[in-house]
Amino acid sequence: MLEVAQVDQLALLQTTFPELGPDDIQTLRQAASSQFFAAGTTVCRAGEPGTSLFVLAEGEADIIVHANPDIEILIDTVGPNTYFGEMAFLGETTRTATIRARTDCHTLVIDHTDFLPIAHTNPQLLRTLLRQIIGHLRRNDIAVIQELNVKNSALEKAYADLAAQEELRSQFIATLSHELRTPLTAVKGFLSLINQGAIKGDSLQVALNSITRNVDTMVGLTNDLLILYEMHPTAAEYQRVSLPDILIEALNAARESVNGASARVTLDIAPDISIVYADRRALVLAVRALIENSFKFNPDHTPVQIRAYHHAPNEVAISVTDEGIGIARENLSRIFEAFVRIEQEGGQYLFPGLGVGLTIAKFVVERQNGRLIVESTLGAGSTFTILLPQPA
Repeated sequence: MLEVAQVDQLALLQTTFPELGPDDIQTLRQAASSQFFAAGTTVCRAGEPGTSLFVLAEGEADIIVHANPDIEILIDTVGPNTYFGEMAFLGETTRTATIRARTDCHTLVIDHTDFLPIAHTNPQLLRTLLRQIIGHLRRNDIAVIQELNVKNSALEKAYADLAAQEELRSQFIATLSHELRTPLTAVKGFLSLINQGAIKGDSLQVALNSITRNVDTMVGLTNDLLILYEMHPTAAEYQRVSLPDILIEALNAARESVNGASARVTLDIAPDISIVYADRRALVLAVRALIENSFKFNPDHTPVQIRAYHHAPNEVAISVTDEGIGIARENLSRIFEAFVRIEQEGGQYLFPGLGVGLTIAKFVVERQNGRLIVESTLGAGSTFTILLPQPA
């Protein structure tokens, strides 16, 4: 059985982990060993325990996730200078994907127990490696979710019965699990290393900051789920309600959901429309979703404006305007689809979330015979407007 030569190991690790310096690569190689997998062999299986990170030197391997026990979804096929198994390596937990050798594969294997002594003596290497691995996790989850969206779209076009709805539910669960897995694994990994004494001094504050950010991410996802639950169809309860009260309630809920990372907001309400005829609970959900959207896709926290005015004699408009990243024209038709997140390839921003906020807003507005329209310029911001009919 051939093994990866020592000189090749250094070159492989340097290419795979470009943020590490030559001395760190030499140190990391001490924890690595060669392992061969014949074509068709399962390298690791989803649900099984594991503690090893695999770096692929030669060959190709398939990354497979399971929407349910009977359905395998091929997410990607990777080649040399890539790695997998990082979640188990970080968190000493079960495997989250099945890796199968498509061709004969030569790998370097770094086990958590062999790496831990290095982490104790070289905290800078640990921080740099964790930063790259966590970024890799996020990009992988985006790829998983994009593939799941493709599968979901195909199902929606092919089926219109209960079986299709069950598949949609499975896709949603898979999407949610991958969105939660990255922050959970990062938190578990850092806490494990802290408990083992591998992170001390200045490195401890860096780890605690990362844990805080990932917990905040999970709180945001939980809030999305709560909104999705509240959207479950119930009989509409139309009544005359205070529009300022609705806007303030929605604004406060949106601010709470982003944990203080909100922009300055101005309210402009026409004095002659203080009362509207609407389903109060549903309208709060819709406005809240639009405000949260304006906060999330506004990384510089530029001002947000909320306006309420007469769009027509018997139609009230509620608009939310931000100066955030905006939406490309070709993506405007997709933004209201469930679980769709529009992120630029190679862009500097990756936005968390399930991609359901605008879906919720559109659903509850249209159930009140209203419309939700959007105007946006890429790089300059967006305006989402609810147009709600009023009785004569």
